[in-house]
Order: sequence, then structure tokens, then C-alpha cells
Amino acid sequence: MERTRNNTYTVLGAMLALMLLLLLPQSNFAQDGSAKPTEKEKEPYRGMKFNGLGRVNLLQTGIDGDILEGDTATPRSLTDGEFLLDLKMNATPNDNTEIQGILRLRNEFGGFFGAGQSIEVRELWARGIIADVVEYRVGDMDIEMSPYTFYNAMEEGTVNEPSIFQPQKELIYYEQFYGDFDSNTRRMQGAKLDFGLKFTDVIYDADFSGFIARVRGTDFFTIPTRWVSGGNVRVRTKMLVEETGTRATLGFNIIHTFDDLQSGEANTGIRNTVTTFSFDVTAYENDFGRARLFGETGSSKLTNKNDSVTFFTTDDVFLDIRAGYDFKKNNVSVFAGFSDVGPDFFSIGAQSKRVDFEAAKTYYDRAGADQAQRQVNLFDISRDRAVYTYQLSDKLMAYDPRFSNTFPYGPATPNRRGVNYGADYENEFISAELNGALMSEIRGQGTEELKDFNLIRVSGDLNVHELIDWENNVVVTVGYQYENTTRGGVEVEQVDLSSNLFEAGLELELFDNFELLAGAKLLQAEGSDYVPRVDEFNIVRDFPGRTEVDDTETLLAGGIKYTFKKGVYLTLQYQRFDATGREDVFRDYTLDQIFVLYTMNF
Repeated sequence: MERTRNNTYTVLGAMLALMLLLLLPQSNFAQDGSAKPTEKEKEPYRGMKFNGLGRVNLLQTGIDGDILEGDTATPRSLTDGEFLLDLKMNATPNDNTEIQGILRLRNEFGGFFGAGQSIEVRELWARGIIADVVEYRVGDMDIEMSPYTFYNAMEEGTVNEPSIFQPQKELIYYEQFYGDFDSNTRRMQGAKLDFGLKFTDVIYDADFSGFIARVRGTDFFTIPTRWVSGGNVRVRTKMLVEETGTRATLGFNIIHTFDDLQSGEANTGIRNTVTTFSFDVTAYENDFGRARLFGETGSSKLTNKNDSVTFFTTDDVFLDIRAGYDFKKNNVSVFAGFSDVGPDFFSIGAQSKRVDFEAAKTYYDRAGADQAQRQVNLFDISRDRAVYTYQLSDKLMAYDPRFSNTFPYGPATPNRRGVNYGADYENEFISAELNGALMSEIRGQGTEELKDFNLIRVSGDLNVHELIDWENNVVVTVGYQYENTTRGGVEVEQVDLSSNLFEAGLELELFDNFELLAGAKLLQAEGSDYVPRVDEFNIVRDFPGRTEVDDTETLLAGGIKYTFKKGVYLTLQYQRFDATGREDVFRDYTLDQIFVLYTMNF
């Protein structure tokens, strides 16, 4: 009887929230949901406002192929989905204070009479201004610093994401608090302060920012509470030389991750400190172009303490320096640079990956007669939120060399030295970008021989409707990544692995707001490599044998999308994934998916 009563209260609460939402006026909000006045508003709004997100996501996924031979345990088809409402409640009691909370109402597909329902607080924060000088924020917050201190590097398996795959990626980004597609923020929970100063002489202004957040709580026994704190100072100069347009932006960054050994009964914990200096100097600028020198350099230190005794410590340095030129009239930018990231450089906030290749997948995590775990593939990276994480890892996470071998941990990947280069071009018809790197190891792993890496990434968007002067949008997108890893030596030391990742997409607007979408991803990898097993303190424990690769993955998709208004759309899609490879490690199989996604931002 008590359970029935609780379920009834849950349903009544959800209905009441929906009724309030429908009765209250809607308002414009900033990207993080904060209540900022529109251009038409002369005075900031004071009081309570509501907005949020509603979502219906229904999926049917099936598996087939040689992997199912002799397998009687794996279902051939699965149906799943959810109905979800995130209600944002934003209060602005005065000009200097703002509070926001998000109440989540969720019901799993097929749930009824309270089964599969949940109500939770998804987000809660407050922010304001002290004495019209210092900005503060407490609770949930998004933090992004430099690529070597605190930075959420992009996931593998994509170069220029076709539009048809973006709805499910947006869902993943929203659930994992990643922000927009071009954002590298991490969601933390703690406190943050910001303030700035203006000057009259050489320095134009200086911005100061600092934060502290709790990464994990203690279990009151062996696991201590973990904290991360940090801050940065950014200084912009005035024009240093009028004739050449010389000016500079300089920054100092520090991140410190530490375990509180006073929490619980824990007596062992880590300390990870990273300090860097960043710079962006405009050496010369006129109406034709601008010459820049930019980059970052710094050091890291990792220690492990047992009570007050340090029993492990390591430190290293890095240098990343680049020179670039912007051709203003031609809309072209180019750069070339050199980077050297030491083999023992470690930054928890910058090297933690988005994709956890050891995570259990939502669909068909294990399949086959022996119920072996499937390895993460293009299909999983494109749609399975379970393989994504926003947690910080205190050691280098596992990676798949087929997707990324040159920079598996983003720009801060350790044990890399070499040159990098890039260029981009944009006009009303086309935008294109080229990036590449020629890198090598600084210290061999398991041998004195060093691996060499060659990476090339090319992407482009073509606005066909601008070329043919058609009123409806027609956009073609392409992306390509080539990667090659080699190592010499005797036969047992030799490495030679090549991979090609190709993406293509089409957006065809048949009539206003109704689009036909199509897309494809193709991964082809061949060769062999050694992928180390990393233990605590990033020590290579061993190599589980040579990884032999001869794999092809294909992901095809087609569907429609109707946009009711900005932020409100419905899409229906069909996707098919095919994997082929050597049977002893990567048995042939297919995955197909039909899904409907309705998203409403209000």
C-alpha cells in the first residue's frame, strides 16, 4: 500500500509540474539557463522564471551476423526509450543574485504505475556579484582552462560530424554536461570566484579566476575525499608598438588535485600539480594580415603520500609553441609549431578522456557463444552515452589505437615530440580545415626503439544552396583522418599500424524546416601495435601481446528531421553498422537501429 501511495505521489508531482510549466510564461535564457534580460528589457527581471527541456527518445536495436553462431543467450532485438522533462527554475531576487535548479522527471519506456519513474535534482547553483567587483558561483559549474591544465578534449571517432549523427551526440553531451560541440568544459561541483582589473599604462586589463571542487566523496574507510583546485591570471597589454601593431595576451595557470587524508580512515592519497605559462603575441598586424606567436609551456608533479610520507614522486615538463599568420582579405589562416610533452608529464584535468573504452555498453555489451565483451566501435561512440564519462581519472585511461594513436589523450598526450601544422579557409560557399602532426616517442615503451606517428585531418562544409542560388539549405559535409604508426628494430619490436576514418553527410531541405538527412562513417585499420597496460602512477605494467588489426567498420544512416522552431525538432532515423575483421579478435556482425527523437527546449 505504501509503495502504491508513493507512486501516486510521484505521478501527481509530475502532473503538477507540467501544469505549472504550461501556465507560467516562457522567457529567453542564456545557454546555461540563467535569466538574462533581452535587448528589449531596460531593467533586469526580478522574480521566478521557468524554462527547460523535454525529450522523448524511442529506440529499437538489433544484432545479427557470425558473432551469434552458437549463441542462445543474446536477444536479437531490444527496445528501449525514455520520456524526460528537465524543469529549470531560475530565481533573481535582486540585481546581484541568481539561483537556478533543474528538477528532472523521467519515465523509462514501458514503465507504468510508477515502474521506471524517477525524480531527481539534476543541477543546482547560485551566483552573484560582491560589491560590484567580485563574481562568485557555488554549486554546479563548468570549468575550462588551458589544454594542459583543465581541458575536456574531444572524443575519438569523429572529424566533421555529419548532421544526421548530431541529435544523438547532442543527447550524450547534454547528459554528460559537455556543453556545445566546440566546448571543452568539464562539469564540477564547488565554488568559483572571478574578478578583473583595468590599468592605464602598458597593461590594458587583467582577469583573475579561481575555483575549488570536490571530485569524489569518501567511503569513510580506504577511499579519501578528492578535491581539485586551480586558477588563472590573464593579462592583456595595450599596443606595445603602434607601427607594427604589436600586443600580447599572457596567462598563468595552475591546477592542484589532492586527496584529503583526514577524511575517513584513508591514509594513502595523491597530489598532482600542474603549472603553465601561456602566451599569444601579435608580432605584426596591418590591413592585409596578422602574424602571431602563441603557445604554452609548463610542468607537472605527481606524488603519492602515505600519511605524511611521500613514497612515490615524478615530474616532467612540456613545451608547445606555434607561429601563425592570418590572411584577412583571403579568409585564410595557417600555423606551424613544435611540441614536446615529457613521458612523465601528467595532468588529471587535461588527460582524462571522454570515452571509456573499458565501460560496459548499454546494448549488447557481451555477445557470442562465449559471451565475450564487444569492443567499443563507431556505433557505440555515435550513440551510447554509457561509454562516455565526465569523471577525472587518476591514471592514463585505456585507448583504442584504431581510432587515435598520435594523441589518444588530446593535446596533453605525454611522451610525444614533433611538429604540428594547420590551415583553414572560409567563405560563403565553403569552409575547410587541415590539421596534421609528425610526432615520435621520447622514451620507448618495452624497448629502446621509438614509435613514429603521422596524423592528417581534413574537414570541409560545402553550402550547395549558395552555389546554385536555391532558397532551401543544401549542405554537404566531409571529414577524413589518416593515421600511421611505425617502429623499427627486430621483428618482435616492429610496429606498423595504419587507419583511415572517413565521414560524409548531406542536409537537404525539401521545404521549410523539413530536412532529408543522410550520413556515413567508415573506419579501416590494418597492421599491428603494442598497447600497454598502465598501472597506478602511469607505470607501464606489461604488454598483453601484439595487437593485430585488420578491421573495417561501416556506419550508414538516413532519416528526416522537422524543426518546429529553434530548439524544438523531431527526427526519425535508421542506422546500420557493419563490422568485419579477423574472427579470433573481431568477429563479423551487424547492428541496426531505428529511433525517434523529439527534443523541445522551452
